[in-house]
Amino acid sequence: MKKGPFVDLRMKDETSGEAGFWPAFTDIMTVIVIIFLSVMLTLLVRNMDLVDQLRASLESERTATAQVQSTSDMNSDLSIRLKQLEQESSMLRMRLMDLGEEHGRSLSQLSASEQESLQLKSDISAITQAQEITLREKSVLEQDNVELTTAKLVLEKRQLTLEASKLALENSQSALKQHQAELTEQLQQRLQELAEQQHLYLLRMEEIGKLKNSRDIDIDRLKKLELEYANLEIKYNRLIRPARSQLGKVVTLVRYQKLDGKLSIELKSPTDANYGMVNGTELHKRLSVLQEKHGEKLYVRIIFPDESGLSYTEAWNLTESLLRMYDYYYQE
Repeated sequence: MKKGPFVDLRMKDETSGEAGFWPAFTDIMTVIVIIFLSVMLTLLVRNMDLVDQLRASLESERTATAQVQSTSDMNSDLSIRLKQLEQESSMLRMRLMDLGEEHGRSLSQLSASEQESLQLKSDISAITQAQEITLREKSVLEQDNVELTTAKLVLEKRQLTLEASKLALENSQSALKQHQAELTEQLQQRLQELAEQQHLYLLRMEEIGKLKNSRDIDIDRLKKLELEYANLEIKYNRLIRPARSQLGKVVTLVRYQKLDGKLSIELKSPTDANYGMVNGTELHKRLSVLQEKHGEKLYVRIIFPDESGLSYTEAWNLTESLLRMYDYYYQE
């Protein structure tokens, strides 16, 4: 028989027309078993999710540890490479000093050669003047008919001597010019080598700067990994421990911010109506009194207003140190 939208599945006594007691009790027990199985299935699914989250957290922790070890090895290699580059830079600097000294000696030799050239020019000028004097004497001797032949021979000999001296001076001047050209060429080569060494030195210094920047980047990355590791550790602790709650606890508020570059601390205990300014010593004294009074019921809540002026690292250090000293959750 069907009543309403549902079918009546209870067994009927066809002979008497009355419902039996035991079928109705069986239906009730069936519903109870179904509800129990549903609850068990829900709890099992939740436990499976928690186990998966815990495994993912452990895998992240192992990955972070491996990354930290890899970064440490990279930093060691970079430090060794930096020391090698600094040694090469010192050797290049010594080489530059040697080239500078050779450059100074070359300039001194060039200056001496120029002085010798000036001296030779002066000698040539003196010989030219002597030749002019000789020519004047020759003209005087030519006027004297008596000593014409003898004077002519003497003049020819002197003229030959002067021409030989002049030729020797010209050869010496040519050799001096050639030597000067060679010194100039050597000087240019030295200057070119010096420029190449300076360029190499600048490249080495640029490479050292890049390595230092890379090392700074790796250090920042290591700090980030350490922060991530700390966050993973906190999450892991939260998974295996009951959640921190202020239910039934004595809540004390501590507010941090920077005003004009100085750290400002405000405290509001359960008995205070408003925040009160305190310094570091007063803060610890009052929290110590509250901890002695309330013990495991003391809940310390730390507040950082928007645009507090504190960096993430500063805020983390202040929170970590204060909670570990006074909060009930970190005292267990």
